[in-house]
Amino acid sequence: MDSVEFGILNSECRIQTNNMQRHKKNCRIPNSEFQIDIIIVNYNSTDYLIPCLQTIYKALSDWSVNIFVQDNSDNDEVDRVGPLFPKVHITKNSCNIGFGAAVNKALKQSSAPYAVLLNPDSYIVDESFGTIFDYMQAHPDVGIVGPRIYDADGAVQGSARSFPTPLTALFGRNTLVTKLFPNNPITTANLLTKQSDGITPMEVDWVSGACMIVRRKAIEDVGYFDERFFMYWEDADWCRRMWQDGWKVVYFPKSSVVHYVGVSSKQLIPRTLIEFHKSSYRLFAKHSKSFHWIVNSLVIASLALRLCIVLIFSIPRIRLKVQPARQAQEKNTQEKAGYPEKRSKYQILRLIARLNIGGPAIHVHLLTKGLNPSRFESTLVAGQISPKEGDMSYLFDPADTNLIFIPDLQRELNLLKDIRAFSKILKIIYMKKPDIVHTHTAKAGFSAKLAVFLYNLLFGMRIKTVHTFHGHIFRYYFSESRSLIFIRIERLLAKMTDAVIAISDSQKEELVDVFKIAPSGKVKTISLGFDLHPFLKTGVLKGNFRRKFGIADDALLIGIIGRLVPIKNHRMFLDVARLFSDLNRAEKKNNVKFVIVGDGELNSELQTYCRELNLSDDVIFCGWMRDVPSVYADLDILAMTSLNEGTPVSIIEAMAASVPVIATEAGGVLDLLGEVDETASSNGFRVCQRGLLCNKNDAPGFAGGLKYMVAMDNNAKNGYIEYARQFVMQKYSQEQLLGNIESLYLELMNEECVVGNTE
Repeated sequence: MDSVEFGILNSECRIQTNNMQRHKKNCRIPNSEFQIDIIIVNYNSTDYLIPCLQTIYKALSDWSVNIFVQDNSDNDEVDRVGPLFPKVHITKNSCNIGFGAAVNKALKQSSAPYAVLLNPDSYIVDESFGTIFDYMQAHPDVGIVGPRIYDADGAVQGSARSFPTPLTALFGRNTLVTKLFPNNPITTANLLTKQSDGITPMEVDWVSGACMIVRRKAIEDVGYFDERFFMYWEDADWCRRMWQDGWKVVYFPKSSVVHYVGVSSKQLIPRTLIEFHKSSYRLFAKHSKSFHWIVNSLVIASLALRLCIVLIFSIPRIRLKVQPARQAQEKNTQEKAGYPEKRSKYQILRLIARLNIGGPAIHVHLLTKGLNPSRFESTLVAGQISPKEGDMSYLFDPADTNLIFIPDLQRELNLLKDIRAFSKILKIIYMKKPDIVHTHTAKAGFSAKLAVFLYNLLFGMRIKTVHTFHGHIFRYYFSESRSLIFIRIERLLAKMTDAVIAISDSQKEELVDVFKIAPSGKVKTISLGFDLHPFLKTGVLKGNFRRKFGIADDALLIGIIGRLVPIKNHRMFLDVARLFSDLNRAEKKNNVKFVIVGDGELNSELQTYCRELNLSDDVIFCGWMRDVPSVYADLDILAMTSLNEGTPVSIIEAMAASVPVIATEAGGVLDLLGEVDETASSNGFRVCQRGLLCNKNDAPGFAGGLKYMVAMDNNAKNGYIEYARQFVMQKYSQEQLLGNIESLYLELMNEECVVGNTE
């Protein structure tokens, strides 16, 4: 979080605590009764120390404050502090004597009844901080109080915890297990902040030394920090000793600070990791009962193994000497002691498994090219299409620098290619350093979200993630057992995702209530959007498609458009063609032709089935056609027989082109067709506001629906065709889509500053 975001966070917290401020004015302890000593240990963090001091003097302006800075570095120019804050007592140690030893030196210099230990990369964000002293005055048995601490991204830090156990190594605040399953019962029992209501003070085992308020009398009883802890765990040790001597430790969420975790420690990654594990063992050895030497050896071996694993995962940070872009911005802006304007342009990295013909490819092209260029800069990463899939990469200029192809990223599962694709995605994220990664399709979502998670974990960043479900693979694609596996994977991935987009209300209901992929608050419904102008003006193209395939002008033309894959259920379309053709001939009606526009893995199988049904003269396989508006110009009816859909693009295009629609009830189809008119419906189909709806795998019912549609009164038919046309023009315009996506992106970038929404 840069200083701009901190400024916004400061403002939000100030609004949040107005009532507390009024309380402080009414019941604050008179300043004359005691002073406050604030102790800060600085190690190469002067760029953070300066704004830290600013927030102290601002939040505690009415209090008598003495500030003691212990500087453990000789190359950070801490002397810069003196001219800005002449009353601050600065002690420059000749070497890094460790955190606990430096605090002890300052405690011996100070004498106030209360001492505040504060990290230099921590900021007091509201004036209600002083209510802590009111609380301690009213509760003389409390030795240490810890305020609520926010991470730099606005999330509540697990600063109040239970005393560590062997399970803490797996379920600690920043462990991989906790990041993947943040609400598991072991982590919840360890991170006591998760049990807080955000208002009421609560007794806890220990609180973080990043900010703790300590009673002088308790220090005199218990003693100073144990200086054998060079860094880490000295705060847990001190709190345990407080409890042993009869002093309580309390978490006080009414007051808060922001803590940029690890500003000093990230500068010496190997040593800090080593010291962390050394202190972990020291805490175990000091407070655990006597164990057999075998148990002691196992503890040492386990900590050594954990250290090796953590060091391996830290190699990228050590080798690349990463200085995240946002930290660099913080440094530049904090030196100016002010808060600049919000960033004017955000970097968006968009990923899709492949640009095959269909709605998702059209969607990502529009979002990549159509977002406001003054606010967003987009890059699209796409993979390889499968054989026989139509290619829509022609939408992009071949020389477009905003399009990156990864051939190894593809729909099919291939362990070697998937690993290579993941590696390339991670590299692109490192190079681009996007603010938001937005994924489309399941395969791209899986790879990219894992890459973002790993990148954030390794480099301390907070890239936001968004995933759009254009459909889902939880029904009809795989066996029940495999589908359940994919559902569980998506549930896990949703935990790593900041926002999930459903493209229809029906799809949101499935994701939230049926499959329980994510909670309702995380799932946003944003309808698709398209450039519909080519489909609104198809009249000038009339006759082109029929002439190309030798179809008579007076023939009834019924078409289906889409990939030739099982989920589209073209076999049912052919069954319907057989039934309707027989019915039409029996009634001596006009000639009927059926066209299948598209290609895919089932092409040969479907053509064979077509011949078996003796439909070769009635059905035309057209393959993929780039000029889709000319198809709609000559269609009399669009049919869709899918088993599962998100929001079918072919239906939207057909409605815009004034082509009546009959479709199976799959996914978001009902959202497109509208409410059902029960009085006009039959056993085989239902008449909706904007088309006819049929049951899945019900060829006779579908054929009955076609018969009903052909026989419909022209005035009635034209009425609902025009209603459908107006509906898609209003709901599925590209302007509507771009506006909604831009609003979501801006909301996500602000959410990390809105403290009230993080709990």
